[in-house]
Amino acid sequence: GSFTSHALEWAPETLGSQLRFVRYFGQYFRYLPLARPREIPWSRAYKPRLVYAGGARVGLAGGLGGQELVPSERFYAGGGTSIRGFEQNFAGPLDFLGEPRGGDAVLIVNNELRFPLYSIFDGVAFLDLGNVYRRAADFSLSDVRKTGGFGVRARTPYFLLRLDYGMKLDRRTGESAGQLFFSIGQAF
Repeated sequence: GSFTSHALEWAPETLGSQLRFVRYFGQYFRYLPLARPREIPWSRAYKPRLVYAGGARVGLAGGLGGQELVPSERFYAGGGTSIRGFEQNFAGPLDFLGEPRGGDAVLIVNNELRFPLYSIFDGVAFLDLGNVYRRAADFSLSDVRKTGGFGVRARTPYFLLRLDYGMKLDRRTGESAGQLFFSIGQAF
């Protein structure tokens, strides 16, 4: 199956907004079965357990009337559901204290191969690409960060438990090698 969504926000002065900006965020996810359906433990449902899952997210924003975007309207990436290998929100520009600044543009591309291991356990191999750009004009495919990794999923009767380790494939000076994430549900 697949999922797509688009969101456009427009906050001009003529509508009474004190924070004037325009913001677009689009996402597309695709799930391709690569094997026949098998019984899922504890659910009695039949679904393929060998699946390619891919996703792409793009966001562009900018202030209107000379205003800069406030931090709550900026884009952030990094973490267990975007660019694994980076701490939550740490992919992209940092402020003078070394904290995530966010940006006016974001690109995230996820690729994941999900496969059965044993009984209630599934494995995952993934490659995540993307970055956050300070200004929309800085958006460049040549400045994409890359992470890869693996994970394990445990299917319980009530929810899916997820453990992923992402490694930076283009590690820069002073950065950690990667990041471990534990969560409930699939990454995307």
